[in-house]
Amino acid sequence: MSGILDTKLFHIRLDVKGRDELFETMALGLVNSERVKPSFLKGLMDREEIFPTGLPISGGVAIPHTDAVHVLLDSISVATLIHPVGFREMAGTDDTELPVDVVVMLALADSESHLDVLQQVLSWVRDGEFINRLRGCRDEEEAFTLLAGRVR
Repeated sequence: MSGILDTKLFHIRLDVKGRDELFETMALGLVNSERVKPSFLKGLMDREEIFPTGLPISGGVAIPHTDAVHVLLDSISVATLIHPVGFREMAGTDDTELPVDVVVMLALADSESHLDVLQQVLSWVRDGEFINRLRGCRDEEEAFTLLAGRVR
C-alpha cells in the first residue's frame, strides 16, 4: 500500500456545508494530484445515492468510494469535519442520515489490492480510540503520520 497516502489528500478540521461540498473538496484534491479522472466526483455521488457508505461506529464514519474506472492511482483521502454531515447508513433500510465527522474516501484502481485496503480501513474505523486520535489531529501532517503508522 506504499504511496496510497499523501498529505495533499488530507483535510483536517474541514468546514463544509454538506456532503456535496465535502465530496467536491475531497475529489478536487484527488483530481489535482492526478490520482483520479475528472469523472470521479460524479461516479462517487452516483454510487453514494445507490450504495450509502455511512457507518454508525466510532461516533459516525463514512467510507465513500466509486468504481475503478474513475481511478488512475490507488489513493486514500481523509477528512475530519468541524461540523458533522449526513450520510445514509451503509446497510440501512431507509433514508435516515447519520451524523458523520470522519470520512475515509477510497480511490482504488487495483482490484487485487481493493479487498486488502478495504479490510485495513475497516479495522481503522472500528477502532474507536484510533478514530478519536484522528479527530484530535491539529493538521494534515499529524493525521498523515497517524495513518501512515497503520498502513501495511
